[in-house]
Amino acid sequence: MRIIISGYRGFIGAHLVRNLKLHYPEKELIFLTKEDFKTANKLCKKINVEDLIFHLAGVNISSTDEEIINLNYEINNNLSLALKKIKFKGVLFFSSSLKEKTKTSYGRAKKLGREVFQKLSNELNFTFNYSLIPNVYGPFCKPNYNSFIATFSFNLINKKPVRIIQNDKINLIYIDDLIELLLKIIDNPIIKIDFKKSINILKVSEVFDKLNYFFKIYICDNEFPRLENKFDIKLFNSFRSYIDLKNHFPQRHKFHEDDRGRFSEISRSYSKGQTSISYTNPGFTRGNHFHKRKIERFTVLKGKAEIQIKKYMTNEIISFKLSGENMSFIDIPIWHVHNIRNIGKKELITHFWINEFFEKNDNDTFLESE
Repeated sequence: MRIIISGYRGFIGAHLVRNLKLHYPEKELIFLTKEDFKTANKLCKKINVEDLIFHLAGVNISSTDEEIINLNYEINNNLSLALKKIKFKGVLFFSSSLKEKTKTSYGRAKKLGREVFQKLSNELNFTFNYSLIPNVYGPFCKPNYNSFIATFSFNLINKKPVRIIQNDKINLIYIDDLIELLLKIIDNPIIKIDFKKSINILKVSEVFDKLNYFFKIYICDNEFPRLENKFDIKLFNSFRSYIDLKNHFPQRHKFHEDDRGRFSEISRSYSKGQTSISYTNPGFTRGNHFHKRKIERFTVLKGKAEIQIKKYMTNEIISFKLSGENMSFIDIPIWHVHNIRNIGKKELITHFWINEFFEKNDNDTFLESE
């Protein structure tokens, strides 16, 4: 069974692709582009009769309400025509939105699309699945688009004003939690996706207060904030994904010096964590893996090191050179492959702080090749 993905470059689509590459490397992935959606015939050339389709493509922002309706209709209509032409018998998942229950143009467009595919599935006898997805947040979401968390985080870090327009209670789901639910469709196409256990409901102002706290403690003071629960960790990882790594790191440690020598704090955290130390011989490299949730800080205590960071499934490598003589630290973002190499002639001593204890059966560590 091949997996077809529309909207693969969007926030949800890109995370779905990353997780499919990571957890289902044997699956063949086919991507539907904007060009494919211009005609049903182009879609017919991409889709096979028994494929699994994750239909995530849609338009939620445009110049007019009418345009939002029309653009979404064109996308969904061409796909439905293509499915008719090939007499589709596979599985179609349609990502709708909780906004179906509102009078917004996007909500009406999503409801119309869902109804079209639901009716078509009865005609062609293919498996149809859908969900009314809540407000999704997480790392790499585009600011000033469709997530206030992305916008608030980006603005705070870049010292731009933050404005709360409506202080509503919002149903929030973290992107990894959403993807975990969507992946279950691969093994069970008719599964009913239930978001109840994955949703947090907060007022916009409550989320802003947390993000502002992260800014003050983490950005201004270089300390790790109090992360009292899983939601706080997810929100913090979302927040810090908007840091410009090249311009923010490395950060120098502050030293206190007197006749006895020098003293510096390595890290200060308001939550639990684990501290480790490594000794690396000249020429050797540690790492070459990434994490989906762990928060890590690397500090070179002695020797010379090169730390390389690369976002998973991309080619751009960001390189930092650290030395024990000018003690500095790098914080590792999630979904970024990273390593540390001893580039000196003597032993490299590195201090690691991680926000969770090591668990052998759930170590949240993935090699890029996995």
